[in-house]
Amino acid sequence: MTSPTVAHRLLDLLSGMGVTRLFGVPGGPLLPLLNTLHEHPGLRFVLTKHEEGAVFMAEGHAQTTGELGVACVTAGPGTTHALTAAASATSDWAPVLVLAGQVPTTAFGRGGLQDSSGGNWSIDTVHAFTSATKLAALVSDPGQLPSLFARAVRTATDAPQGAVLLVLPGNVLATHDQGARAPLQGLTVPNPRSSTSEPLNRIAEALTKAHRPVILAGQGAKVGRAKNALVALAEKRQCKVATTIKGKSVFPERHPLSLGVFGTYGASQAAHSVVTAAETDLLLVVGSSLGEVSTAGWDPALADGRVMCQIDIDPLQIGRNYQVDHPLVADAATALRALVDLLPDGEGDLRPSAVRRPTASQLQSDHRLLRASAVAAHLSAALPEDVLLFLDNGNTLCWMGEHYLCPSDAEVYCSLNVGCMGYAVPASIGAKLARPDRPVVAVLGDAAFAMGGMELHTAAELGLPIVWIVLNNSGNAMVANLQHLLFNQTNGSLYTHPLDAAAVARCLGVRSASVSSLTEFSAALECALQSGAPFLIDARVDGGETPWSLRARADTLKSAE
Repeated sequence: MTSPTVAHRLLDLLSGMGVTRLFGVPGGPLLPLLNTLHEHPGLRFVLTKHEEGAVFMAEGHAQTTGELGVACVTAGPGTTHALTAAASATSDWAPVLVLAGQVPTTAFGRGGLQDSSGGNWSIDTVHAFTSATKLAALVSDPGQLPSLFARAVRTATDAPQGAVLLVLPGNVLATHDQGARAPLQGLTVPNPRSSTSEPLNRIAEALTKAHRPVILAGQGAKVGRAKNALVALAEKRQCKVATTIKGKSVFPERHPLSLGVFGTYGASQAAHSVVTAAETDLLLVVGSSLGEVSTAGWDPALADGRVMCQIDIDPLQIGRNYQVDHPLVADAATALRALVDLLPDGEGDLRPSAVRRPTASQLQSDHRLLRASAVAAHLSAALPEDVLLFLDNGNTLCWMGEHYLCPSDAEVYCSLNVGCMGYAVPASIGAKLARPDRPVVAVLGDAAFAMGGMELHTAAELGLPIVWIVLNNSGNAMVANLQHLLFNQTNGSLYTHPLDAAAVARCLGVRSASVSSLTEFSAALECALQSGAPFLIDARVDGGETPWSLRARADTLKSAE
């Protein structure tokens, strides 16, 4: 073995944390790290096609496991390419560590290739990442590594979780390590804060008095692994439950109390009317900041005339957009379990949801072109009950939010707030590597595929049996639909030459099928799920079909003029 360096120490620290794989793209400043990987057989380097894809893979790993995901990128453009995905991980509360190479400290400010140490002629990597991550720091001296690594891991994994960045100059990584080569101790995640009795009692009392309470569960409830506690509370109090699109799957949507998704990507106008109905006298918000998407454009009816209760582990999210009567800063699962213990047993039968969704054949009806709504509804019946489902941004979220009914064992993941397209392909790869026992499926549009689709090659090299479904509508259909609704034109949004996603997939070593009818899609999906190999379905759908939630969004924009 070579003389131990700081790179060895870093890999020891990662191994000590239980990290088993690093997603990344190589580069000169990273070579001291990559050249020592063979001495750490428990660590595997997953070669990606783009740095954004590497961080999205780390995010997919983190989202599906709750554990730290790690990405390695090189200096300059390698690091800036990773910025958007790092911001996404922070927004999605996914613990991700980005290790960024940097030119040697001796070359700072001298105009070196890919120098990103700052100055009025060069990007400052640390400064650029400061607003996108929970922590961004430069390891400028070998002695800083243990303490900065510990701080970074604690910061990434403490609630609310998010991305952190450590910048590693090549000469620092190559320096001989003078310290003991042992994993750093004490890198445990702090326990979630306990629910104090007084705020809990007030929420329990308000829930007991309410005649028609409704729960709205968001991303915080899902990250907090609060599904079982949420179901127990809903059944004990017999109240209906809606989720935000980021919270989708934290409550089983086939449950009689489920309303589905509320908000811009909501299930339907029926679900919206239940949440905002005058007879709803209490709204319990769990793990949502009630941002624009989660509230259908900050609908004032959400808080009008009812008691508002909000539970969030981040105190800055409580009352950010609506006045709250009973706030509680707490971990979602801890708080909900405590409420179940405090509430009296409910009376009567479960009140079934008023929301009834049409079947795939009803949605397709006699339409000549394949409808994306029918594809989404078909997935409700055809996907495995325990699927890990990744959704990209665009109309995909609308169709799947409205028409895909999530069973109790399925998990749904997306990347919002930042709202970056190109997430679903790499994130699904990270998830499959982390949880190989679960079926993994991703649904995305052709514009999103154009941004992240090259990572199919990564899955092909690894032989990962993932199914990707591309809703191919000839470009940026969500933007085109909004343009048509608002301005009666679609300038600049659609491709003049449609993308052949199936052909691209085959060129990258992935099996594929192109379909244009519901019957063809059903057969292709069955084949894909049984193939045991990477498989892409290019579903040629009607780009003119506009989701209900998008029409509602356009009405909101018109009324604001």
